[in-house]
Amino acid sequence: MKGDKQSCGPEDGASRARQLLQPGRRSLLRLGVSGGMLAGAGILPGVIGSAWAQGGKTPEFKLKFGHPYNVKHPLAKGAEKFAGLLAERTGGAVQVDVYPNSTIGSSQALVNGMQMGAVDIALVPTTDVATFYDPLDVFYLPFIFSDSAHAYRFADGAAAKGLYEEMRSRTGIRYLAMMESGFRTITTRATAVRAPDDLKGLKMRVPNNPINIATFRALGANATSMALSEVFTALQQGTVDGQDNPIGNVYSFGFYKVQGYETLSNHQWAGIMFLISDAKFAALPADVQKVVAEAAKESQDWERAELQRENGNYLDLMRKEGLQVIDLNDDERARFRAKTKTVVEEFGKGLSRELIDSAVKA
Repeated sequence: MKGDKQSCGPEDGASRARQLLQPGRRSLLRLGVSGGMLAGAGILPGVIGSAWAQGGKTPEFKLKFGHPYNVKHPLAKGAEKFAGLLAERTGGAVQVDVYPNSTIGSSQALVNGMQMGAVDIALVPTTDVATFYDPLDVFYLPFIFSDSAHAYRFADGAAAKGLYEEMRSRTGIRYLAMMESGFRTITTRATAVRAPDDLKGLKMRVPNNPINIATFRALGANATSMALSEVFTALQQGTVDGQDNPIGNVYSFGFYKVQGYETLSNHQWAGIMFLISDAKFAALPADVQKVVAEAAKESQDWERAELQRENGNYLDLMRKEGLQVIDLNDDERARFRAKTKTVVEEFGKGLSRELIDSAVKA
């Protein structure tokens, strides 16, 4: 997505900017000067004082942003919001080209791309980043989070920040923010799932992550992994009987069109990491880094709120199309939790007890 510079006469813009830059003047950004005015003066909003903004030239930075989500999804809209914020706050000097729907690679390919320098920014589920940095598995332990507020407290807290910094040092990928797809649900073509026994013998697509696979095997299903971009065709052709995904994915990828039931099991929280190549980030001027970081956090908060608003709308729309939605009560969900305790025990051995406790008690 390219940010358009606002039109303004360069002489008028330069004169106004010079006035504002006199000693004792407040920040240009706080005064609300337009990006076009500053660009016309050779000054980049948000990078005042940076060497990149000197010499009367407007700097240009292009960032390649990939993600696997359909353009209708709040995550895709969150990516576009980030691109728009950067364009607005830098007068178009930072250009973010957004590639949705796995057009430049699957989630794991995007992580590889950031490490190789082929991709600058990506939205990637924690489960896929965990294949490169194991401790992130804590986010996908089944039933570890009771609700969204619980998940946010952990994802934004001190223990998780320590994980992100260690991930950066080990992988060369920097954490910017944590968006979300919400809690994962179960969809099936012909079976109403109200208890673990209802999954016995069903072939279920899951993400390519050992925890996801182990979770559905513990519930009695035949778990098979495949890329998100391949799921609709597999469901349509009957290659698999069902799949698990958050509500927004079930709607935006059209899975409800080839499924009969959706069970709101809420068995795992799908945190979506907002990541940037650390080498690319380090190459940006300090003031540009600040604008990038702030825009990422603002986009995160917007996307989380948008997802919560949209989930109810998605369920209503899918019900109208014939999808039967099963909302488990506490006792029913407890049966699923009991079946997956062995998964928590097995994969918890590879994580520190302190980390798991931090997640549970967040």
